[in-house]
Amino acid sequence: MAKIVITAPRGHMDGLIVAAAHKRDDIEIVGGVGTPGRDYIGKDIGIVAGTGEEAGALVYDDIEKIIDKCDLVVDFSTVELSMKVLESCLKHGKAYICGTTGFNEEQTAALMAAGEKIPMMKAANTSYVVNVMRKLLGEAALKLGDKCRIEIIEMHSQTKVDAPSGTAIELAEEMASMAPDKEYEDIAFHSVRAGNTPSTHRVIFGCMGEKMEISHDAYDWTCYAEGACDAVSFLAGCKPGLYTMEDVIENV
Repeated sequence: MAKIVITAPRGHMDGLIVAAAHKRDDIEIVGGVGTPGRDYIGKDIGIVAGTGEEAGALVYDDIEKIIDKCDLVVDFSTVELSMKVLESCLKHGKAYICGTTGFNEEQTAALMAAGEKIPMMKAANTSYVVNVMRKLLGEAALKLGDKCRIEIIEMHSQTKVDAPSGTAIELAEEMASMAPDKEYEDIAFHSVRAGNTPSTHRVIFGCMGEKMEISHDAYDWTCYAEGACDAVSFLAGCKPGLYTMEDVIENV
C-alpha cells in the first residue's frame, strides 16, 4: 500500500484526489500540507477537502513535519509550494508526483533533474484520454505538419493563472517533436480564461481547403483525480527515474 501526502487539500484538484485516494485499497493518506496560518491546519484532511467524512490524517503547515511517514507526495498546488516539496522529497528520498503548472525554465529543469535521485513524475494532465490524445496529435503532426498550420485553443476558468495551460504546452511539445518542419515556436496558442469554463483543449490542423480538429473537454475533474491515483500506485513501486502518464497507462 502506498502511503501518501497530498498538498493544498482545499484546492479543487487536490480535494478530488483526497476523495478518490480515500476510497482506494492500495493507497493510504497519511497527511496533507497547507498554507501556514490557515484555519484548517491541524484538521482532518477529508473534512478540509470537503469529502464529508474523515480520512484519518491531519493537515500540516510544513511538509517536513509529515514527509517521513509517507512513500510519495502528490502535489497540485503552486509553484512556490512545489519547489519546497521538491526540495523535501529530494532530501528524504521520497517519490514525487507534480501536477502544478506555471514553472519557469530553471524550475522545470530542476524538476526533471530530480529523476536522477527519486521516482519523479511531472504531469500537467493526469487524464488517460488527454494522454492518448497527445499521442494522436504526434502522429497527426508527423503526417500533416508540413502541410498545415497548427494552432491550439485552450479554455479554462477565470481562476486559472498560467497561460497557456501546462496541458497545451505538453501537447505542443509532442507535436513539435514529431512534425517534419516545425519547432515549438511555430505552434500558436490562444488562451481563454472566463467564468467557470471547464478544461477544454482544441488543436486545429489548418490546411488549404480543409482542416482537422482534435479536441478534449473535461466535464468532471474526477478523471484527473483517478488518473493521479493510478499514477500513485504505479510510481510507489518504481526506482529513481523520470516517469510519465504514458508509463502509467501501459502498466496499471
